[in-house]
Amino acid sequence: MKHRLIFISKSPANLQEVACMLDQPHLTGWRWCVVSKHAADVQRLGVPVAPVTLLSNLYGRAWRGGFWGFLLGCLLVMIFTAVFKLEEGLARAILFNSLPLGFLCFGAWEGGFVGLTEDNPDLKDFQPEVDAGRLVLLVDVQDIDQRLVKKIMAMCNVEQIADYSRRLPFMQWQVNAVPTAGGAA
Repeated sequence: MKHRLIFISKSPANLQEVACMLDQPHLTGWRWCVVSKHAADVQRLGVPVAPVTLLSNLYGRAWRGGFWGFLLGCLLVMIFTAVFKLEEGLARAILFNSLPLGFLCFGAWEGGFVGLTEDNPDLKDFQPEVDAGRLVLLVDVQDIDQRLVKKIMAMCNVEQIADYSRRLPFMQWQVNAVPTAGGAA
């Protein structure tokens, strides 16, 4: 099971220490990035900044747009076949294949553009921290690596604020209990 651990660093010095600790050759398979109001300053430290696909709702809107586009294409196929009484042949085959796929692609494309203009709803709980100038670290790890990541972050004076888990890639992140600041090791 994948876990997304959310931490807050109040200073860039702590963030640089975390980057040094996580940049070990034997620590592989962890995906981590930083959400910050000052992304350029974080990049100058050599720390991975959260990509646009994580900060925006691109995937969620593209998926929904493609789904609804495909349904609209199928509905149009049913309407055209009923109204025009198409017989078996090339016109019917083109209609059956091109309309649903065309509307699926257009819906996903348009939904992706709309999603780029929206903030990721998974990050809305941490937006006040980002607006306050704090550095929010998102670390995706497996079950087995959770304790090690928490210990590394505690050594670097970085506070854990949330813990999410997800069983399968297409499922939503589920909130888990977060220990208090004193017991976060």
